[in-house]
Amino acid sequence: MMSKIVTEAVRTLSLSTNVSTGLSHPNDENRAKELFKILHEKGEVILKSDVVSAALEEGWSVSSADQLGSLAQQIGEGKKPRIEGGPWWKADIYELIVARI
Repeated sequence: MMSKIVTEAVRTLSLSTNVSTGLSHPNDENRAKELFKILHEKGEVILKSDVVSAALEEGWSVSSADQLGSLAQQIGEGKKPRIEGGPWWKADIYELIVARI
């Protein structure tokens, strides 16, 4: 069963990302890394398949959704992403996502 929190996180990310270009812009990639890092720190299980499905529903291309899913799963497995700049999200973004589901 897909995580509603992960699905809502991808929806949230999609609202601030140019989904037609995926993660090609560094700011979009940093925003994605930071969001999945926050989810991981909150104990969410992040599966590539869930992220890809949610991204496709939000209009991401197959290749961009796959790239996002791979990135998310690596972070979900504990890989520490290199995030430039930021913070990219408000301190309470996790709570805001949870409140929307």
